[in-house]
Amino acid sequence: MDMADQSQSLIKVNTALMAALSKGSLSLDVFSRDILVLECLVAGTSFRKLQDVEASLNKEVKLEMKREPANEHDNWAIALYFEKHKIGYIPRDKNEVIARLMDAGKSFFATIMAKEWEGNWLKINIKVYFKG
Repeated sequence: MDMADQSQSLIKVNTALMAALSKGSLSLDVFSRDILVLECLVAGTSFRKLQDVEASLNKEVKLEMKREPANEHDNWAIALYFEKHKIGYIPRDKNEVIARLMDAGKSFFATIMAKEWEGNWLKINIKVYFKG
């Protein structure tokens, strides 16, 4: 490409910017933000004893997500943890893509949107984020 063609290109090359990038003094982190990938109810909370931790489950809490590839009910199972307490799972009909990404080394976490008791079932709505 000659100089006349460069002046018509869509991307203008700035030599100072290119020098800063090549020296490592400037980085472009495209995925620096967490990305919302799913909103859902937590599955299986009626099988957990959550009375002791329910008061601590608020919107500021980040739930840890752990893969359970050997789970006898679901090969794509992803358990949700608050501290050391398993509170439930990502629903089976929504977990395969996230599980595959986790198996490939990608990280996710969940936050609580809302919660309420319905009998012995703690209904927990969450948002799942890809860690940016």
